[in-house]
Amino acid sequence: MRSRGGARRDPSIHRGRRRRRRRGVSKRSRSRATRKDQTAVRSGRLRSWAFPAIFIVAALSAVVVVALTVASSPASEGVKATRPVLGDQAAPVLIEEYGDFQCPSCGAFARTVEPQIRAVYIDTGRVRLAWHDFAWIGQESRTAANAARCAGDQGQFWEYHDLLYQNQAGENGGAFSTGNLKGFGDTLGLEPTAFGACVDADRYGSAVQADFAKVRKNGFNGTPTFVIGDQRIVGAQPFEVFAAAIDAALATQ
Repeated sequence: MRSRGGARRDPSIHRGRRRRRRRGVSKRSRSRATRKDQTAVRSGRLRSWAFPAIFIVAALSAVVVVALTVASSPASEGVKATRPVLGDQAAPVLIEEYGDFQCPSCGAFARTVEPQIRAVYIDTGRVRLAWHDFAWIGQESRTAANAARCAGDQGQFWEYHDLLYQNQAGENGGAFSTGNLKGFGDTLGLEPTAFGACVDADRYGSAVQADFAKVRKNGFNGTPTFVIGDQRIVGAQPFEVFAAAIDAALATQ
């Protein structure tokens, strides 16, 4: 279900919106791939569970739908040794990303903004990026998340992460089928027997679900969501938004 602004909504929430629409609340309305990525970045479109409080805010002002969401963040769970982390482990600033491999706004961020963050902050040793699975869109979100962790067993989580986002094609329509997930492993040169066994066994399925449970407990409701210091950013915001938050965090070190 999509609103006028392009965000996809959970169907159960749409039913609640229909009831509210009878009381005068107007409805809202995704972009995908190269040309539309920039639109997604500019608008900060996000995938949202959209709990009732969010709809109340959205009804008050359209600006809230597309603007940066910055708020005090719940306490981080910390970065466990087994969590995928990109960059120097001693980097002073940590970005925690909560994403879904089927989320188009997550893909827009990964293809357009994240490379800039890597070049300016991560590759220079000032920032590290930790990944949290917020796999809520459907079964292919969960199987893709498991496969990425399987690639991580061979030291290629982030390469697989990038390949998934480069190959987004709709939702739960077969783009991330088991066959395609194994094919992505072949593209990266992963050892096929070990990788295939990990994918088939859904080895990290419980870990993916555990991440999701923690995300919900923290009250996150959209993908992608980022935590940088005490700030939370929701949506595929422009690089400048992230740079401001990162620079502020660096200034406190």
